[in-house]
Amino acid sequence: MGFWQHLAESYDKNADAFKKTYPLSTTTISNNGDMIIIIVIDGNGKFIRYDKIEKKSNPSLKSPGNPLVNITIPVTEESMGRSSGISPHPIFDQYEYLKGEGKKYDAYMGQLKDFSESSFSTEKVKAIYNYIKKKTVASDLSEIGIKDKTNIIFQVEIQGQLQSKVWEDEIFFYAWHQYYLDIKAKRAEEKKKAQKMLTDKLKLSSGEKKQLKEQTRFKDAISLDYIEGNDKEPAAIFHPKKISIRNAANAKLVSDNDDENYTFRGKFEDSSQAVSIGYESSQKAHQFLRYLINDRGYYCGEQVILSFTIGSTEKLLPPPVENDSLSAIIHSSGFKTENDIQTELRANMGLDYAEALRKSLDSFKYGNTLEKHAKTAVIALDASTKGRLSITFYRELDRNEYLERIADWHEGCKWKQQFWDKENQKFVFYIGAPSVDKIIEAVHGKPRGGEDKSYTKIKKAARERLLRCIFDGAFLPMDFVIAALRRVSNPLGITKQNKFDRNRFEQVVSTACALVRKDYKQRKKEDYKLSIELDRTDRDYLYGRLLGAADKLEEYALYKQGKDRMVTAAIRHMQAFTQHPFRTWQTIHSCLNPYIQKVKKSYGFRELQAIMDKFIPGDYEKDVPLNGSFLIGYYHERAYIDSFTNVSDKNKNLNEKTGTEDSNE
Repeated sequence: MGFWQHLAESYDKNADAFKKTYPLSTTTISNNGDMIIIIVIDGNGKFIRYDKIEKKSNPSLKSPGNPLVNITIPVTEESMGRSSGISPHPIFDQYEYLKGEGKKYDAYMGQLKDFSESSFSTEKVKAIYNYIKKKTVASDLSEIGIKDKTNIIFQVEIQGQLQSKVWEDEIFFYAWHQYYLDIKAKRAEEKKKAQKMLTDKLKLSSGEKKQLKEQTRFKDAISLDYIEGNDKEPAAIFHPKKISIRNAANAKLVSDNDDENYTFRGKFEDSSQAVSIGYESSQKAHQFLRYLINDRGYYCGEQVILSFTIGSTEKLLPPPVENDSLSAIIHSSGFKTENDIQTELRANMGLDYAEALRKSLDSFKYGNTLEKHAKTAVIALDASTKGRLSITFYRELDRNEYLERIADWHEGCKWKQQFWDKENQKFVFYIGAPSVDKIIEAVHGKPRGGEDKSYTKIKKAARERLLRCIFDGAFLPMDFVIAALRRVSNPLGITKQNKFDRNRFEQVVSTACALVRKDYKQRKKEDYKLSIELDRTDRDYLYGRLLGAADKLEEYALYKQGKDRMVTAAIRHMQAFTQHPFRTWQTIHSCLNPYIQKVKKSYGFRELQAIMDKFIPGDYEKDVPLNGSFLIGYYHERAYIDSFTNVSDKNKNLNEKTGTEDSNE
């Protein structure tokens, strides 16, 4: 029960912030499928007017559209999970419950009457009851084409009270929750007494027996709360759905006890003996989970990844992975957040994010007083079906350990990365680990378009495996590394509009290099530098450098000729090159010869010769497949040539940067 206990505890620690936004014994309705009607009355229950929250619509050229609006409403356990039958909400409900006739109206009015006449009632509740019992809802809304399923909420204008919107009234929600707790406790006590009288086999009349059986129909019971350890509070009978998981609105994390089939029979006398969770504890845990998902959820289809600081009153930690930028998320005063560092990235291209993260982490650890024994939880939830939600990943880490492991991931998997700066409409470079989604794209490619369910399934599983690498220190899956290398070795398969996409290819190369570096560091205890290693004599690395030099030199020559959209020989033959480098290099070199003189009188020859001279005798002639280090060499060589070639200003050529003359000029 640690998971549930931590959720409930965190709700308690942040209760003041949640009283209005996530009150207990509530759920939400929205204008997503239909409009919402607001009935405005005065303190005596007299109708004043009605307003509408129009159905959500997307903006168009003719209309700005209507935004999505979520309204918090009070519920009972039965109404919270209703799908059919008669289970009225306490105050706000659908038109069919309020229109003044039928069994649904009778059930709604009976429940509202009890609440209105209780000691927990408020002025607004009494005003609503006085209005509803007049049975004028249908006539008051006769001008509207209203449906039975249209939701109706109330606004009560009382002189001297500033808050007239009942759905935003904290006192109202608190009153309902306390009333409902009291009702559940009374039901449980009545049930207990009735069961005792029936089992004692007293001489009872048929009427008395019928009355006692009626009192036992409620499932409410006072039993041990496995979360709080309290045995004096009513237990939860039905647990909330609508936990805000996309495409699975009715998914439940806790199923209700089934007292009719085989869930507990043969082991226990009743369902509460199997396991029980207190009603209030269940509400707190589910509401805090809703908050995490709504405010900090990182989605993939129906999968969501979360993290939070257990029981902390500080600002809560955001999720440990991000969709389209840097994956380390840190918080707290005196500590640079991701936004802070991204601001620096815009001003300082190529910032070593991993190094900045480590320094900022040290400042955070030693410059701030952490809450004693503070822990951080990382959770992955997934809806396998529309009605079932499961916890697929859960880890509890000390706060420092959480931050350390994110920093270690960035340090071990860092490479030069880029992300699209929407604000300034340009690519920004940084040194750090690629985002989880970029890794998955490098390994599995992009989805086929539309709703690719098979790709979503693969993506979910990949994210969970990567979470284990980040937070458990597990080795990077070897199949990820191999798949990324195979994909990048077939560059012509990386396309946009059926043409080779150089930008995407280079992003995949950067990601694959990060994976190779991490893999070598973990399995072979070998660390590659981020810049070229001119003294390295490794055959695979040198062949990668040859390929990078050939690619860059031909790319530049094609640009000079105005043919920069042509694909270089190095790219065309890359797949064959990884399998038979010696044989394929002869083909690539023969394609390159015409360009060497066009690029530069002697540079092309000298650079290729310098690489050739690094081979240990006999290595160059080996025509066996290359390992992952060839990609590191390929990347390093291209970056090395870029380091003295102004790639951002293509009006200047290679000769101007090195002081030699072009043979054509």
